[in-house]
Amino acid sequence: MVAFTVREASAGYQAGSGLPSEAVLARLWAGQRFPPDALVTLAGAHVHVLHPGLRGRGAGPDFRHARVRMADGLVRIGDVELHVRATDFRAHGHHTDKRYDHVVLHVVFEDDIGADTLLSSGRRVPVVALAPWARRRAQDLSAWLLRPERWRQPCHDAVQRIGVENVRATLEALGQRRFEDRVAALASKLEEKPGAGVLYEALLEGVSRGGGHGSDAYLMHTLPWSVLEPALADGIETEALLLGSAGWLPSQQGAHASGSYEILLEAGWQAAGITSHVDPPKSSQRPANHPARRLAALACLLKRHAGLLAGSGALAEALSLSNRSLIQEWTVPANEYWRAHVAPGRLARRSPGALIGRSRAIELLVNAVLPWATAVAYRAGDPRVARLAHSQFGALPTSARYGRLAFLEEHLSATANRSISALAANKDC
Repeated sequence: MVAFTVREASAGYQAGSGLPSEAVLARLWAGQRFPPDALVTLAGAHVHVLHPGLRGRGAGPDFRHARVRMADGLVRIGDVELHVRATDFRAHGHHTDKRYDHVVLHVVFEDDIGADTLLSSGRRVPVVALAPWARRRAQDLSAWLLRPERWRQPCHDAVQRIGVENVRATLEALGQRRFEDRVAALASKLEEKPGAGVLYEALLEGVSRGGGHGSDAYLMHTLPWSVLEPALADGIETEALLLGSAGWLPSQQGAHASGSYEILLEAGWQAAGITSHVDPPKSSQRPANHPARRLAALACLLKRHAGLLAGSGALAEALSLSNRSLIQEWTVPANEYWRAHVAPGRLARRSPGALIGRSRAIELLVNAVLPWATAVAYRAGDPRVARLAHSQFGALPTSARYGRLAFLEEHLSATANRSISALAANKDC
């Protein structure tokens, strides 16, 4: 019989009870190390797994983008949540967390409720318990865990199949193709808009990623470059316009400005005379990724790189920096106010850190700055600047891992680390 280890205790759950840890359940699910007939709903219907999903990163469901076929023959695409006991879903607060509203299957070891799982949206999802199967086959569990995985991530054996150099060349080609696609997209915008406006929109799109679909498009409409540009001489006014247009000022969140910094932001917004956001936005992001912090960072970047925006010929000089210095130029440390606040008027429980860290700076360079610089150089007929931008792109290090490409980094980073960074920073891949 398998000797299960206990990772964490919950109500009524004692170490040494013979229950598996969630880590063991995750291993079983990720590798599908059990027979298909092990997954049976409370109604006695079998569930067939087409794709177990990708392991979740950070807060949220354990596996994302899974595909399961239910007894009615329909394929559900969504998330899978794992628990030792069915009651853990409510005990962990998931029943009120909208991040779990896309769960399509609740996989538990022991069903101590006997009912489908209720999500915050009011929808119920089926529960499948592994305990009945495990207890029938307890003597075989160790063997199941040692067996090869029945499903593996794509490319897991790419190095063995085609060799290190071919893997590296393939990733390099894909990275370059995505980069050139981005260059072409920005070049088409340069036909209709000034270069500074195109870079502003690209940066706004970059800092808005993860802050809610459509947030960047809304700001581009509410606060176009022609309106924001005159405010660049004053950093606090630029920040006020960005935050106010997005609805993140204290007065727009039903609070009062407190302290000189917030009072200056409110005054700058009122002086602009722009119609405020009608419905105050909400964000479930972790504090460091709060949209208000990203917009404050954008205000800093726009002021810092005013020379590039003004077309003063500073582009070649900026691209001549070392790769490390270039990344540093696009990071934004938190000032005294933002070290203590998640958003205007909202104190942080602990310091959220930089407004733009190293990984986000790399993403901005890949998705906005370097393709924009290349497009500008092509349009101006300046091959030197284009070569500098390409060289900086090729030398960028890997940014932080994220779900869609985590398997590539896990399997290939030892051989093609730099190439993966070209893909990892492109969230559309």
